[in-house]
Amino acid sequence: MRIEQAAAVPELRNAIWGIDVQDDDGRALYERSAHTLLMPASNRKLFAAATAINCHGLDHRFATELWLDGNNLVIRGTGDPSLGGRWAFDRDAVFATFVDALRGRGIREVGDIVADASLFDRVLIPGSWKSGNLGSDYAAPVDALAYNENVVGVVVEHCEQPVVTTDPPFVPAIAHVTCGKDDLTTHSDPNNAITIDGTMMTRASELPSIADPALYAAQAFRDALRHAEIEVRGTTRVNVANQTWRNHVATIESPPLFLLLTTMLKNSQNLYAEMLFKSTAGTYAGAEDLEREFLTREVGVDGAEFRFVDGSGLSADDLVTPAAIVSLLRWMNASPRRGIFWSILATPGEEGTLRRRLVPLASRLRGKTGTIAGVNALSGILAGTHGGYRYFSIVINHHIADSPIATRAIDAIVNAIADF
Repeated sequence: MRIEQAAAVPELRNAIWGIDVQDDDGRALYERSAHTLLMPASNRKLFAAATAINCHGLDHRFATELWLDGNNLVIRGTGDPSLGGRWAFDRDAVFATFVDALRGRGIREVGDIVADASLFDRVLIPGSWKSGNLGSDYAAPVDALAYNENVVGVVVEHCEQPVVTTDPPFVPAIAHVTCGKDDLTTHSDPNNAITIDGTMMTRASELPSIADPALYAAQAFRDALRHAEIEVRGTTRVNVANQTWRNHVATIESPPLFLLLTTMLKNSQNLYAEMLFKSTAGTYAGAEDLEREFLTREVGVDGAEFRFVDGSGLSADDLVTPAAIVSLLRWMNASPRRGIFWSILATPGEEGTLRRRLVPLASRLRGKTGTIAGVNALSGILAGTHGGYRYFSIVINHHIADSPIATRAIDAIVNAIADF
């Protein structure tokens, strides 16, 4: 069996393998611990994506609203992960809709800037995330408002007399560094100011997450108002209580959900996964309940074959069987849904986590990768050269090999599965 040969990698001999391969009829072509609960890493995003679609619909757009409350301006978030993010090439343009609406009303001066994040609860970080991940760009805090994917670019130059540049530039930062081998830590305080400590050589760049996403969005809006010469006389603050605001001014809409899911699945963007998952209920507990009902009743996944505690798969407490993943893939590839999922899953040779993998299968394979410490996974759908489909999930847990060794073994298995 070619799959057995491909998996016989000496560096992975003590790892736990889970593999399930099925054909169109649901016939098992190969199984290896297919019903064993394993850490899926970002394969978990497959389930979060399906849940978000089931809850919101593919064309749903998340609104960021501007309200006038007395002399104060309120920006209210509903879970858009893309505001001021990877598509924001002109930062002032992000809030142009709001600025134009204020100018249209003749408003040249305001009081406070209030960020309303009340749609989500106050669990900004899933409790099961490892402390060593916190503060990184892939473990950003999760709230109803986001800006720039809740990270800030930091560049430090000249270790003798450090000069710090931030992107966006309104974020304050200070460096306490000495000259030496690059070994820096970055930290965001509650007001989103960045501190860099450690040693560095000539130049260093970091991409830390900020501490307060809603405040970050309000700070960005305040900066846009400054550029537009609209004076802000008050403070910048966050509201977390459900409240009815007085006067709606304007709305900025996100791209449709299917485009947000493209970033989430192809690029495996964690913040998108967390916000889109949590937006289904406003709390992790509520979202998990909705997801469980959907997966067991609609998709037909055995409720004993999965447990998820975040939206992205960063948590090592997420567990799912390869057989459950294959069940979801079969649901995704049913004729009413095939077109959308083939467009939003990763494609070999294109943008995303498969851009340098399995390129000869580009026209036949759509998949989702997964990687955290000791875990590598790839699950997907393969179209046959003469028709039909195969569905597979390959999950390796508890290995200590370098990640490229695991991905090469997985890719060899996929090539064996694709021989039909």
